[in-house]
Amino acid sequence: MLTEHFIASISTPSKPNTGVTKDAGIFLYEFQPLASQRSVFKKSATSSNCLAVSTSHIFAAQVEKAVVHVYNREKGNQEAIVPFPERIHSIALASGDTVLLLGTESGRILVWETCTGRLVSTPTSHLQQVTTLAVDPSSNFFLSGSTDSIIHVWSLPNLLSFSPDASHTPIHTLSTHRGLITALVTGHNASSASIAISASQDNSAIVWDYRNGKVLRTYLLEATPLALALDPADRAFYASYEDGSIQTIDLFDAAQRESAVNNLHDSSLSNRPIQPPTRTRFNASSQNLGSAATLSLSWDGTTLLSGHSSGKIASWDISKGGYVSTLANLPGPVMNLHFLPPTGFPGTPTPKFKIPTIVKPRHNASPTSIGAVDSTGTAPGNYALNVQLTSRIRLPSISASSIPVANPSEFETALTHPSFPSSLLDDGLAELAAWSAQPPNGASAPVSADYLSLAPTPQNGTSSLSHADGNILESSHESQLQELRAQVASLQRVQKVTFKQLAELREERGWWVEKEERRERRRLRRKARRREEAGLVEGGSGKEGNAVRDEDEKMDDGEESEEVDSSDDDDYGDLDRSSGGDESGLE
Repeated sequence: MLTEHFIASISTPSKPNTGVTKDAGIFLYEFQPLASQRSVFKKSATSSNCLAVSTSHIFAAQVEKAVVHVYNREKGNQEAIVPFPERIHSIALASGDTVLLLGTESGRILVWETCTGRLVSTPTSHLQQVTTLAVDPSSNFFLSGSTDSIIHVWSLPNLLSFSPDASHTPIHTLSTHRGLITALVTGHNASSASIAISASQDNSAIVWDYRNGKVLRTYLLEATPLALALDPADRAFYASYEDGSIQTIDLFDAAQRESAVNNLHDSSLSNRPIQPPTRTRFNASSQNLGSAATLSLSWDGTTLLSGHSSGKIASWDISKGGYVSTLANLPGPVMNLHFLPPTGFPGTPTPKFKIPTIVKPRHNASPTSIGAVDSTGTAPGNYALNVQLTSRIRLPSISASSIPVANPSEFETALTHPSFPSSLLDDGLAELAAWSAQPPNGASAPVSADYLSLAPTPQNGTSSLSHADGNILESSHESQLQELRAQVASLQRVQKVTFKQLAELREERGWWVEKEERRERRRLRRKARRREEAGLVEGGSGKEGNAVRDEDEKMDDGEESEEVDSSDDDDYGDLDRSSGGDESGLE
């Protein structure tokens, strides 16, 4: 059965709530099929963008503290309290939930490998605290936004590289906003066409081609957007506001619908700001929800959840653009809200490994400690990976007793290739070049080979075979031809006999059918004549009449059986005669 959950975290509790466990700060709810609370995690207070959830752990950066609480989802308890040198204002998971990115108060980015304990720090790239982080689907890039209105694009492989030449600086800097960056989201496409959307206190939202550092669209909003959520198909995004309202911004506007191609990446339209219409903004003012600090969209893009300062979690219907219900009422302002990936799909692949316990980062790492970079650019010998394998690892066949897996053939490679293999293209071009090559002036064109001919192909006007070889080849061909003719003649004789037998069987079947029809007609005529005679005698009365009728019926049955027997004898005699004739004919 398909099951979908969401997880929410609150800031410092601001109201008494007897229905909630004391000191609870993180709440796990089942969204479908049965909406209900499943578990809680205590002793946590998070601010916006300070909650990250993996398949095995929950990471929560605490408000106004330089610590991150780590909770084990399988055990349902707090696993560790991880201290850091400075306060953490935003976190995000990357690389299959094995790397945790942390935005600090000083403007640095910390990269923590949770299964090794390695900690990498970037130089101070932002002038102020990092308020939001977003990782693209490939985990090759991530974006950081700050209160200094700057957005940096980073290469995660460069930061994690052991090479001393790897750059720890941003690859792009996006500086179009003029206010604090409130939210960042990336698209669901892992290709080079992926987009990112940022929101700022300057009442604008910008769509970026973050891989090239270019602006694609600029949207002028009526108020400051506090949170963003992107449609699963990257068709639209949703923004929440201080008054608790939600607005839908369609990326495929009127100009886009008139075009036959996707012009979102058209640079000529990037300088044209767009102001979404007011009708795309919907609210539930009667519910007293308060400001919407966080948004999360379901996996199918039909339901939007919003967390509000009143502690309520509201559900919105995207297709109708309206409020549906309040799913929960928490004891503090809801600052983070995440839909978890649904479970229950048939054939879902299981992960190859899981992280049973996290490895705390080592802040004061010496040059020879774990994860340190040496001059050779290789990983140190004490670099250990703390994971639990959940399935067998694919390894090459190294056993002498096992049969190695054969490499795919050229046909299989070409069949499964996304376009055409380079080797196939080279062979085709070489063959075309050979066909189109013209002989030099005065030279005779080579005679093309006839692959269907049995005669040798002449070259330069002379036979390629000697005279003796030609006689041997000719005699061999003649003997083969005679054998083929003998086989054809034999098959023709068999075919002739078979056709004759089929004709005789067809004639015999017709004879039987006609015989049966004549017998049925005679039987029907006699039965009708007897009914007529019985009607004349029926005028008699009493026992005399009944005796006459019984005698007539006995006579009819006797005559009919006698006739059938005689006809059967005739038929079998005819059949014997016909079969005897057939056998004589076959002989």
